[in-house]
Amino acid sequence: MRNGRGWTVLRVFQDSNVSGGEPPGERPALRELCENLSHYDVLLTWRADRIARSLIHFSSVIEACDTAGVRLVAIEDGWDMSTPHGRFAANVLASFAQFERELGRERTVSSQNHLRKTGRWAGGRVPYGLRPTPNTEGRGKIRIRDDRAEPIVRELAERIIAGEAPTRIAADLQARGVPAPRVHNSTRPDPAPSAWTHKSIKIVMTSQTLLGHKIEHRTGKVICDNAGPVKFWPPMLTQEEFARIAQIIEDGYRPRRPNRPSHWLHGVVICGVCGRNMKRSQSSGAETFRCLGPLTEPHRSVSIKGDLLEGWFVAELRERLRNAPVVEHTYRAEVDLSDEIRRLRTYVAELLDDRRAGVFSTPEAVEVFRNEYRLASTRLEACERQPHKPGGWEMRAAAQSMWDAWNVWCPEERGSYLVGCQVRAVVSSPPRPRARVEAADRCVCDLGNLIVFDGARSE
Repeated sequence: MRNGRGWTVLRVFQDSNVSGGEPPGERPALRELCENLSHYDVLLTWRADRIARSLIHFSSVIEACDTAGVRLVAIEDGWDMSTPHGRFAANVLASFAQFERELGRERTVSSQNHLRKTGRWAGGRVPYGLRPTPNTEGRGKIRIRDDRAEPIVRELAERIIAGEAPTRIAADLQARGVPAPRVHNSTRPDPAPSAWTHKSIKIVMTSQTLLGHKIEHRTGKVICDNAGPVKFWPPMLTQEEFARIAQIIEDGYRPRRPNRPSHWLHGVVICGVCGRNMKRSQSSGAETFRCLGPLTEPHRSVSIKGDLLEGWFVAELRERLRNAPVVEHTYRAEVDLSDEIRRLRTYVAELLDDRRAGVFSTPEAVEVFRNEYRLASTRLEACERQPHKPGGWEMRAAAQSMWDAWNVWCPEERGSYLVGCQVRAVVSSPPRPRARVEAADRCVCDLGNLIVFDGARSE
């Protein structure tokens, strides 16, 4: 079709593994296409439902094409949006696509309800302690006890009843490489990484499926008959163990103590191993900054006493930024006159077309044409000379010295200023555990945006 009309394919946009029912803004290729429509003349698609399966979403794409002056053509459906008949046919087909999508959703929900009524697995996340397996008595899958998870559940029950903290249990399971529930129960070949936490242990050990019960998906309640809760699977815990564990976990949620005020260097002190913010803690009565890494990738403890770090860091700043002014951050708005240039070019072209068509035939009309053409051309030339300037934050040096302001600021204002200027103190591990190393030998001061005022560099 493109060869018959003399069209040249400039680019192909394709959304793989993305539903046509998603909004255009959530489909990467379609979103990029809509943002760059002004670079093309014709948008060629195979069918209307390849663009969108919702009439609202389809209308938004049509509106974007109209704004950019792009023709929308569907090969299989045989319509062209540049004609009234094509617009009518496109809207009708889009309505049918939305109707078909809604029917498909209704069939899916009906199928899931039928699977649940017949005791089969309807998809979704499987509770820990169960696993899906092919149904030996018919089609589909059913859920049965997971032999791999049962020893983990028994271990969790015994350790919790013995008084061990769930957080410590989670760290031990993670260190031993025991797959977390999200990874263990995932039906995907490459599940996303996950870790054992206090919350995941609570979810596992308070699930009614450990007693063999099944939860009704709409109400969230245990399925019962006249005799009480129905047992669908062999129980992994006794009723007494389950109740005791639930009580222990519930009692563990004590009211939180009021948070201590953040240290003024919070957000400035960075771990040199993992790059995360170091947390403040108390060690032997002294304030310490410490980092153990994320729970999924822990590393050897990196710590430094707060008073040593603070003394070194302030002295380093005073030495390197001794002549630095206070820096103010201002936002520069984007300068983009492309829409105005496009509008003026269209207006000038329309003026010339009207002049050739004889609209400006009288002397008074000719004078009006000359004035309008001169003003539009002058404005167009000025806009074309104006370069495009992207928006962003700019730094502007104030008249006040940084250290004059430093002496007036409270600690929180000092920390906020350093974080805003992206100043960092990077703390590395000592060469060997518990080795006494001066802060200057294991810490690096990164001046961030203030590097231009570094007196040591200028020397």
